[in-house]
Amino acid sequence: MINNVKKIEFNNKTKATQSILRGIPSSPGLVHGKAVVLEPESIILPDEKIETKNIHEELDRLETAIRDLIQEFVHALSKVKDDAKNVASVLESDLMILTDETFLKKIRNKIEECFSAENAIVQEFDHQIHFLLKSNDHILRERANELDHIKERLISVLRNRCIFYGSGKNSIVIAQSLTPTDIVNFKEAGALGFITEVGGITSHSSILARSYEIPEVIGIKEATSIIKDNDKIILDGYTGSITVNPTKKSVSAYVAKKQKEQEHKKQLGELAKLKAVTTDGKQIRLMANINVSEDIETALIYGAEGVGLVRSEQLIISKNSIPSEEEQFNWFKSLADSIFPEFVTIRAFDIGSDKYSEGMPKHEQNPALGFRGIRFLLHRVDIFKEQIRAILRVSKNKNIRLMLPLITCYNEIEKTKKIIEECKKELSKENIPFDNNLPLGIMIETPAAAILSEKIAPFIDFFSIGTNDLTQYTLAVDRTNEYVSSIYDSFHPTVLSLIKLTSDAANKHNIPVSVCGELAGHAAATSLLIGLGITELSVSPSMLLELKKRVRETSYQDSKKLADEILKIANCEDVRQKLSFTNE
Repeated sequence: MINNVKKIEFNNKTKATQSILRGIPSSPGLVHGKAVVLEPESIILPDEKIETKNIHEELDRLETAIRDLIQEFVHALSKVKDDAKNVASVLESDLMILTDETFLKKIRNKIEECFSAENAIVQEFDHQIHFLLKSNDHILRERANELDHIKERLISVLRNRCIFYGSGKNSIVIAQSLTPTDIVNFKEAGALGFITEVGGITSHSSILARSYEIPEVIGIKEATSIIKDNDKIILDGYTGSITVNPTKKSVSAYVAKKQKEQEHKKQLGELAKLKAVTTDGKQIRLMANINVSEDIETALIYGAEGVGLVRSEQLIISKNSIPSEEEQFNWFKSLADSIFPEFVTIRAFDIGSDKYSEGMPKHEQNPALGFRGIRFLLHRVDIFKEQIRAILRVSKNKNIRLMLPLITCYNEIEKTKKIIEECKKELSKENIPFDNNLPLGIMIETPAAAILSEKIAPFIDFFSIGTNDLTQYTLAVDRTNEYVSSIYDSFHPTVLSLIKLTSDAANKHNIPVSVCGELAGHAAATSLLIGLGITELSVSPSMLLELKKRVRETSYQDSKKLADEILKIANCEDVRQKLSFTNE
């Protein structure tokens, strides 16, 4: 047991009441500390004017402020020269705005029209912000926040309003918003975490917080009013919850969770931060299969590079009813926000009469071969459309993929695409943003889909091989039937041949191909799957590190040779002998 979790002290004299605020988790992690609140900048009146005689003075104020802010940015850049490239690029992009002469000239022209320097800055920046906010691209709209940050910082410098970054030492900084330079300077001062009222998970500030591994929660309305200086704070960057002046019970829960986090990190060492790369440089993307929200925390700790499978039907099973569009949206959004910028792959409801009865035939002798997956969804378009709408609404940050279950022919994909387009038109009319290029993939879990993969690949964005069902359907074996369970074997030569056929089609058409079934986590299968051409593996979060270790010990070239040899074998026992393992 790790016992170095810092003790949280209580101020019993204040008897402050605990409150819990919820926002968007922007950078994962768990910290506690006292609050340091940055007061928001006052609003500039749009009709503020100056006398003609003061124009030159205002122009001088502007030039001085721009020069000082550029110097601040350059100084911040010098601090991050040894950090990851994306850290410097964030600051450089902001610096480009401050040195854009065309943009600055427009501000100067406003001053020459007798507007104050503050007013000229607000008018011109707000004009550009308004332009970005009208974009159909959510990422561009979020860039409006970047301009707003620079505007506020420029006005602060203009008014000689300085931030004392040293106040952030061993503290959690609460602000209306933070600029990238603020993040850099507070990080250097030793800030423990960040809480902001506004911002986006794709913003430059959030990118820097994640790069520095400083927990951050954004979107806490009126945080600078609700939270006071020196309030005790527990910040949970996994869930987006903020506990202000926690009770002893909340502190105990934090300590337990923090110890668990530290124990995980100690066990993992540096492995969680390393890429899954073979000894000869072949990179394999490792992702997590998610059933419940709590799985995301474990996936993040273990270094998942995305979610390869969200079993969305878990919502139905847990509720015993079809969830509403809003319920789906909220769950999908919490998953996507938690793991951003990595992507989340949501499998459309894969339900049959064995999991849900509404709208199903009353008596199906074999639900696995019946009215399930895409067949049910295309029959109940009302249910399918609600799910697609929820997924599209979450997709605005462009880290969502939609995956279709139990595909057997292209016609099912074509019908789904038409429904997706209908949903896009509806959302556009409602002015609801979404990713117009939402990636669409399919599960390869039937022999029909595997054999057709070459013909289907040009029309979709990725394949995900579900080896559990692929084995069941290929070998005509009910994996839950004890009389034939011994025949069920994902290492069967025919199953492996179908995996190879699918990966060849994917690689030919330059689309990702993953395995998300149990075979993905099997110790004896890692080298074989890599050799068969699989580019992504998705497993339960707890298996990620062991899988990564095996990948990093594997040679890609040797794996290809092994796969070639395995594909020549005609029976299961010889495959197992070649892979040097036996059934237990």
